[in-house]
Amino acid sequence: MEIEGKVFSGMNVAEEYLKMNQYQRKIKDITGFKPFPGTLNLRSSKEEVKNTLSQVDSIRISSFSFEGEEYSGVDVYPARVQGHDAAVLRMDVTDYGPEVVEIAAKHKLRETLDIQDGDKIKVDVKNQFQSESS
Repeated sequence: MEIEGKVFSGMNVAEEYLKMNQYQRKIKDITGFKPFPGTLNLRSSKEEVKNTLSQVDSIRISSFSFEGEEYSGVDVYPARVQGHDAAVLRMDVTDYGPEVVEIAAKHKLRETLDIQDGDKIKVDVKNQFQSESS
């Protein structure tokens, strides 16, 4: 199952979250990789995103409190982007609409894949996480 979308620059909110040990540890436990602090953002159609994600299981990271702040829960979906293990992250609290997909990976995908705003890419959404062979 695939989601195709256009890459766009985000608001750098995910970078702050993915720098936090609490999210990094939980995502690594689920995916097997420590996520790069930031996501690759794609804009697709909300129907394509909804239909694709409804066909696969996610693993839930519950919301939590840390140093007096509340942090959003997130659903983590296994994915691959051009041969690289990744995860689609669906945050409970977000400024993006349902047509936006945020993708976490071990490496900064923009650099690894040499992609820029406006480029079209496909995300292969899987039913389970698997180890990257490289």
